Amino acid sequence: MMKSSKVSTILLLLFVVIIGSFCLTYGAPPPSTKPLTSSEKKLLNDLYDRAKKAGGVVEFKSNLDSKKFVTAQNRPYDLLALFTSSNAKYGCSGCVQLKSQIESFSLSYEPYLNSAGFFEKPIFIVILEVDYNMEVFQTIGLNTIPHLLFIPSGSKPITQKGYAYTGFEQTSSQSISDFIYSHSKIRIEPVKTFYEKYSVQILTVVVFLASVRFLVTAYRKRKSPMFWYFLTILLFACVIMGIFYDFIHKPNFYEYDHRQQTYNYFSRGSRSQTVSEGMIMGVSTIAITLIFVYISDILPNFSNFSSRSKGLLFFIGMSSIIVLLFFQSLAFQIKYYRPLFFIPSVTYHY
Repeated sequence: MMKSSKVSTILLLLFVVIIGSFCLTYGAPPPSTKPLTSSEKKLLNDLYDRAKKAGGVVEFKSNLDSKKFVTAQNRPYDLLALFTSSNAKYGCSGCVQLKSQIESFSLSYEPYLNSAGFFEKPIFIVILEVDYNMEVFQTIGLNTIPHLLFIPSGSKPITQKGYAYTGFEQTSSQSISDFIYSHSKIRIEPVKTFYEKYSVQILTVVVFLASVRFLVTAYRKRKSPMFWYFLTILLFACVIMGIFYDFIHKPNFYEYDHRQQTYNYFSRGSRSQTVSEGMIMGVSTIAITLIFVYISDILPNFSNFSSRSKGLLFFIGMSSIIVLLFFQSLAFQIKYYRPLFFIPSVTYHY
């Protein structure tokens, strides 16, 4: 009986210790944050006013501004800072592309800037041009452009290690949002068009229906040599079109500029040029295949045209194949990343 009483007492004490630890850990009020000084409040409010006037993204065009807000001591806010240049003498096409992406992202950032909880976790998006902010570039130790850095609040020296954005070739509003969240836990939901929201679902349905249709056709034509010949050429064309390349590198096939409200062919990175050239080659190969199958099998065996009409269509088909082969011979002479002909960047405008 005595032993049982001791066990009960020990279990009771253990229960009290567990409950007490739980209350101390989860029931205690959060630690109070250090209140901002008057100078820190002024710095925060000044940059906030500039961000509101600029529509979200602030561009610093003097060393005085960048030193005041970027390299200041005891910064009471986080920064997403793009170090770049629009000067043509640097020949930085990536700078122009990334700056455009940041400016487009401002439409997603503005609702957070105007939200009631902004001052609880303030973050600003700033752009620093090298021609106007050389001192800051040298202070941080930047030797190349562009650079997109997350700069946490406080007075720690600004560093690239662990705070630099690296996915330049696949930059999107979503990747910028994820980059901010990974460092600050601030979630800024990107503004998306209908196609951006549902393109994956639409493509999945289309691919599924096409796959079912293909399986039915393959079963019906399984004894036709011409069908398997055509399928072989189609697979070859898909390889040339860069389907495997897309699975490996996943380049953006298009991008939407929310500020200009324009769609662009594929995306503006160098890899997208490879995709566009692959599309040109692949489509021409498929066209040659379809014409060949038509004039070699469908036209003589399954059409009701007169002999004269068949001869004319055969001549037109062979001429088309020769023209397409000549087109491909020109395309194969293209230098790497050099377009065969001008492809306008804008495909759609409101």
